[in-house]
Amino acid sequence: MTSMPMTSLMEDAANGARERARAAMAVPLGFASPLWFAFGAAASIGVTWWWMTRWTKAVNLEAMTPHASAAPILTMAELAPGAEIAPEPTLAADLAVAAVEEIPAIEKLAIETVEPVAAPEPDDLTRLVGIGPKLADALAARGVTCFSHLAAWTADDLATIDAALSLKGRAVRDAWVAQARRFAAQVN
Repeated sequence: MTSMPMTSLMEDAANGARERARAAMAVPLGFASPLWFAFGAAASIGVTWWWMTRWTKAVNLEAMTPHASAAPILTMAELAPGAEIAPEPTLAADLAVAAVEEIPAIEKLAIETVEPVAAPEPDDLTRLVGIGPKLADALAARGVTCFSHLAAWTADDLATIDAALSLKGRAVRDAWVAQARRFAAQVN
């Protein structure tokens, strides 16, 4: 058996390494790589799934808008056009004393002319998003039976009811006050 010289073995090894490197470089890398197509397909499926789940999810737009429940601050001139605001504190104090003196006459008149008013018929509070039958019963036990009662709630009332019934912010999140105002306007 003839032995090959050492340089010939090294050249063959180097040539083999070059051929393997050329073969490895012949695999499409970069834009034409099949891995990019697989990644693109997976990303497209993920984005499609995200949009499908977002579009089918119910969104309460009233809860996302800033609270419009705060009444605008009006000046005396806006409340009673043509009425003048008392420029001096002493004049305002005199008007207050005169008004207090007229109270017994007004109370007497009010007592004579007031007729008993029937309690309003309770509304179906379960029409509001987030209120079920059990929660409607719990609200009725606290005297809240009409949309107008809910529509008149302040932030403090919301916090009190939220703590008392363990709502965990549901009343604010589902915008019960805004919904109740809309239903109360429809009833009237």
